[in-house]
Amino acid sequence: MIVNPRAGGGLSEARWAKLVGPLTEGLGPFDSAFTTAGGHAVLLAHEAAAAGRQLIVALGGDGTISEVANGILSADAGATTELGIIPRGTGGDFRRMLQLSPSLAQAAKDVRERPAHAIDVGRVRYTAPDGSTALRYFVNVASFGFSSAVASKANASSKRLGGKLAFLGATLRTLASYDNTDVWLSIDGGPKQRRRVLMAAVGNGRFFGGGMKICPSASLDSGHLDLVVVGDFSRLEVMTKIGRIYNGSHLSLENVRNESTTRLEATPVDDGAVIPLELDGETPGRLPATFEVVPAALRVRF
Repeated sequence: MIVNPRAGGGLSEARWAKLVGPLTEGLGPFDSAFTTAGGHAVLLAHEAAAAGRQLIVALGGDGTISEVANGILSADAGATTELGIIPRGTGGDFRRMLQLSPSLAQAAKDVRERPAHAIDVGRVRYTAPDGSTALRYFVNVASFGFSSAVASKANASSKRLGGKLAFLGATLRTLASYDNTDVWLSIDGGPKQRRRVLMAAVGNGRFFGGGMKICPSASLDSGHLDLVVVGDFSRLEVMTKIGRIYNGSHLSLENVRNESTTRLEATPVDDGAVIPLELDGETPGRLPATFEVVPAALRVRF
């Protein structure tokens, strides 16, 4: 079990001691390792998968789940090492997709008893902050533009009032200064299309931003990703229509486009523009980026 002690409001030694009993009762005996910094769960999961562990359990939020998945996949162990999830975080978007129990004890029992399902993952080659090209996987949703700027602000907040309010507050703060941007999009190797966008989401899962149903048609085993492009919305349109994104009815709006893809290339029209990228709630870099689906790449118990 890879544990993020900072998830869900923090996990002191005393609080962890109270959880060990219920977790062991549900899951059975387990080894545990605590993360100490961002990216540490990737390393821990990679080492465990490479050593032949058959099950690695992520205890934490969306970021921890994503890091553990990346560790398994980077060890080329997606077919042999299964991922279990005990959700403990504020966003909980992948938990919503999998309909996991919010109870740690029940989630632990479900990890022990439920079968593993092969799910697709997204693979992204993107531009790191230092300008180099980096590679990372996502299990839920990747996005760029306004949504990534919101994620950065939400992650920097305390999230004491929960993920939904944290992301809503971050949305309002970002809206005051954010300008829409022009990008080139190439879908499945097709010709480049110039778009002025508020944001675009590439969904393997359906939810992001603390409960927004951004990709309502997405499926974890479809063999493709769902692309949702929110066009040149004004600030007033964002304010009046954000509720449509929460309930998933935004796809019928005139300036929203939805289609499936197995490969998407996204590039700023202006070479000097910095368009931030978000992957499973984290913000590791920026465009240019190429998004691809990797079918049935990871086995998850749910």
